[in-house]
Amino acid sequence: MIQKVILVLINLIFGSMVLYSYYNGISKEPQLSAKLFGGIPSILHPIIICFMFISAIGYLFFTYNFLVNADVNKTLFFNKFGYSSLNLLYLLVLIPSMLWMNLTFKYMKSGNSLDWALIVAMLFCVGIASIFLLLFTVDMKTEGNTYVYLASVIGSSIFAFHTLFLDAIIWTTFFNRI
Repeated sequence: MIQKVILVLINLIFGSMVLYSYYNGISKEPQLSAKLFGGIPSILHPIIICFMFISAIGYLFFTYNFLVNADVNKTLFFNKFGYSSLNLLYLLVLIPSMLWMNLTFKYMKSGNSLDWALIVAMLFCVGIASIFLLLFTVDMKTEGNTYVYLASVIGSSIFAFHTLFLDAIIWTTFFNRI
């Protein structure tokens, strides 16, 4: 039970910090915020924004599934990783997510290649952790909650697609092509 409380606290504390970092970054840097898409073709902007919201809903579904349907004492992902492994994966998603925007603004002002390398590393960290969350979601055995399981798998798939493909690959590829 304590592991579920820790997972809830991680999401409440660090999830709030992610949202605050977005709010703070956009409100403090309105001129730079408009340039966050960098060189990504404008036709992709609405698709990416739409996926942001769909991914957030997907995040809620798979997190709900881990909190409600997983038995802390019996859940072993891939017969190796205990429930507490989720805490690390969520931290690997949430901490870089709360840092990337301010670091991106810093990079936009300075052009420092070390800042860019950190941004790329953070986005790939989130993307890879999201893939593991997807794999853990798929591997999780649920009894009788087929619809919740299916929604969790679809939600974590969309989240992983967004974080790895749209953010870590597409965004980092096109950002500097202004």
